[in-house]
Amino acid sequence: MDLKNLSVFNLANKKMDYLALKQQVTAGNIANANTPGYLPKDVSEPNWGAAFKKPALAMTVTNPRHMANRPGQDTGGIVYTPQPSVSLTMDGNAVVLEDQLNQASKASSEYDKTVTIYNSYKNMLKTANTKISI
Repeated sequence: MDLKNLSVFNLANKKMDYLALKQQVTAGNIANANTPGYLPKDVSEPNWGAAFKKPALAMTVTNPRHMANRPGQDTGGIVYTPQPSVSLTMDGNAVVLEDQLNQASKASSEYDKTVTIYNSYKNMLKTANTKISI
């Protein structure tokens, strides 16, 4: 049985992919905290309701230059640079380390919570049907 066909597991996988991308972007922001002119990036929140819709047919790309693959495209989250909400430092950097560390902590705890939910559902399925090999 393929768990990705079940909407709960599909949604959990997409959320974990989104949170991993959010962690990656936040880590990049922290790494560039002292880079002159650097503006922090963020990841847009995907439409989680779309995970319950029927999957659309994937488009065939005959040449890799025809369509640009954006980071986070498969998770629904798009990496973007928001307008700075704080004043820039003298060198033009807008990274606030406390905010970035807070975002990283939130993403990590959300990821852990999603993994716990995923495993709980998986264990319920194993208990309900001992013929499932997961």
